Amino acid sequence: MDALLAGIPQFRRLAALIASCCALVLLATVLLLPRPPPAPEQLAAVRLDARVEQRSSNEVLWQLPPTPPRAAVFVAPGCTIRATDFFDASSGCPRCTGLPEERRFTREALRRGYAVLAVSSRAECWSLDTRDGSELAAVESIIEWWVREKHPQLAGLPLVGIGASSGGYFLSALATRVRFSSVAIMIAEGMFAAMEEIPARYPPALFVHMPKDDERAREVAANMGKLKGNRVSVREIRCGEFAVSAQFLAARIPGLTRAVADGLVDVLRRKGFVDEKGFLKKDGRSTPWKKAAEEAKILPEGFRLERHVTEELNVAYAYHEFTSLKNGEIFEWFESHMDHKS
Repeated sequence: MDALLAGIPQFRRLAALIASCCALVLLATVLLLPRPPPAPEQLAAVRLDARVEQRSSNEVLWQLPPTPPRAAVFVAPGCTIRATDFFDASSGCPRCTGLPEERRFTREALRRGYAVLAVSSRAECWSLDTRDGSELAAVESIIEWWVREKHPQLAGLPLVGIGASSGGYFLSALATRVRFSSVAIMIAEGMFAAMEEIPARYPPALFVHMPKDDERAREVAANMGKLKGNRVSVREIRCGEFAVSAQFLAARIPGLTRAVADGLVDVLRRKGFVDEKGFLKKDGRSTPWKKAAEEAKILPEGFRLERHVTEELNVAYAYHEFTSLKNGEIFEWFESHMDHKS
């Protein structure tokens, strides 16, 4: 260093030393930054292949990412949705169905280095009973088993949670018992109005909702205010409606050809199920699109994508449906709160 400085004029030596120190600090900062998720183009390479087990009368599915995990995510599905809907059929889970929105969330989580744990409710919807043997206690135990015993490499990593509809209510209650870094409550306002007090150090809460459901939007706003009043970090993502297109359906639903998607959208228009701009007049559950498509003879023999199409129509109508369209913002929320200590 002395020989190097000898060739530098005296008045510039201090500046050179400062610049060198800054460069070393910058290099150290870069090296110590958390490992970023893989590039988006790697999403296509993520193959869903869940492991399945029954614990405490709940069906439990999980998958580890292709790279060393950087975090874990617990998933609570909504009513009638099963953990098997978050994974494609595979040797590990032949019964898995891979609904389009759920599977996209799972693939994005795995791509970003999250281990994924999805648990089905015992009944059609989640129970919020708090007595011994309750689902809340069972799922708390399942998460502990999965992190501490089944995959001890997950111990100490950030744990986040997402729940939709009934699963959103369940997650909001579970977060009073399980140490989450943050949670995402989708198409649900949570159980906060029923809580006499918000527990100290409740995790940051993101509300992902569809404001067309104006009553729920008002309840979300009220609960956000309650959480803010208790110094809980909160944010909302509002999901709006959009016109249905064949391109959207074919791109979102594996196995749905563009020709069938074109036929479906044509039927929606001819039957008056959409307005002049292509917006659905009712959600997919209330639109008899399958009967109309069968009458028009556009569905291939053995068509098994009814739930998949209905889900995407629900997403476009934007009243009450799990959606992966906001994956980027949801994971940004998770990753901005990974240092939260609950």
